[in-house]
Amino acid sequence: MTRPAAPGRSASVPPRPRRAAVRPRALLAAALLPAALFAAGCGGGEDPERAEVRAYLERVNEVQTARKDVLVRADTVLRGYAQGATIGAPALKGVEADVRRVRAAVAGVSPPPAARDVHNRLLKIYDVDAGLVAETQRMVEYEAAAPATLEPLDRASQTLRRDLRRARTARTQAKALDRFGDTLARVSRRLDGLDVPTLLEPAHESQLKRLAATRRLSRQLQSAVRAKDSRRVAKLLLRFRKSTQAPASSERALTKRGITAYTSRLKELTEAQKEFGRAQARLNRTFRETET
Repeated sequence: MTRPAAPGRSASVPPRPRRAAVRPRALLAAALLPAALFAAGCGGGEDPERAEVRAYLERVNEVQTARKDVLVRADTVLRGYAQGATIGAPALKGVEADVRRVRAAVAGVSPPPAARDVHNRLLKIYDVDAGLVAETQRMVEYEAAAPATLEPLDRASQTLRRDLRRARTARTQAKALDRFGDTLARVSRRLDGLDVPTLLEPAHESQLKRLAATRRLSRQLQSAVRAKDSRRVAKLLLRFRKSTQAPASSERALTKRGITAYTSRLKELTEAQKEFGRAQARLNRTFRETET
């Protein structure tokens, strides 16, 4: 009988991303509240166009101020998350919808032609904010779901080692490997079905590939055991162990790719804020010029 040595842990719950991987959260929290609109030089004796703009700006500010508690709540939760506090999915429940409701209220204020650009730029900030809130909630939910999904593989690995130690025949060993392969397949399907946030997509895909490789090797090892091919068993066991190890450099590269993908959204927000500021400046400059 060919007795393969028990393999190392083939799959385990991956560690939470290092703090560097979630550094963009602070930028998200800091950018949640859009700047209030204003128009310099608006006052008594103004012409009709100026009066329309002033009325629009005052109305938009009223809408945002009336819903300030919603935005403060969102900012508070996300700021805590950025600072490393444990934030559960319930704390973020409804935050995206709240931001979108404020956005809808702002969108409901009809701008005069002169303020249309400012209006559109402000709505863009709300759109990007809402998207980032949604992405953060997906991260929270994934960070809870992924370890729970992978946890059965810890038990399956322990069971496989025990069964291989106790096995007395190649048939018994092959059955143990078959059960392990079935667990790998189930976990892979469940992991593949999770909603994966952008930041964690590279690591998620890497985990799926490792599971697939481990499953293939498990089947090959099962075949070698049934054939009582000790040389092939030894070679496959070596590959089996290597396939379950993720080099630190590889993980760092994956994390860097994830950060790049996620922070591209933050750059979009930064650009939206800059464009909003430029639109405000153009509007104010227009009215200052009319006064001279």
